[in-house]
Amino acid sequence: MAQSLSLSSVVSVFPCPNCKETINTSMQQCSFCHTPIDRSAAEQSAAITSTISQACSDASYLKVMLGILIPFGALIFFPFLGLAGLIGFVFIKYAVPVMAIRWWVKYGRIKTTDPDFRRARGIVIPVSAISLIILLFLRVTLFGMRL
Repeated sequence: MAQSLSLSSVVSVFPCPNCKETINTSMQQCSFCHTPIDRSAAEQSAAITSTISQACSDASYLKVMLGILIPFGALIFFPFLGLAGLIGFVFIKYAVPVMAIRWWVKYGRIKTTDPDFRRARGIVIPVSAISLIILLFLRVTLFGMRL
């Protein structure tokens, strides 16, 4: 039982080079089309798949972070919740552009035909533009400080 929970043998997933079904790197052949799998090519493909998956996940986080900006902005006008809304608004206002820059630095140079990555890039482009506009033109005053 201890061997099955070991962190030393990491199994990753990647698309089969022949049938494009998702399989794991521990397989000797594809379970769908029975094509033999080259171990080193499988590890390399799994690393690329993992990076693309993380890029898609980070793009989704950016979209959610930008979407939560409006509710935080609305909370500013409610009694007793205004301070929480203001703090959340200011944090998200600065966090989204930082996270967008991080996304572009980390994943911007990836060249792939993966449709999920194209969708992620399609999310990050408008999120980056909107967050830059908000950062430059929307000012909030907190305790006499313009943020």
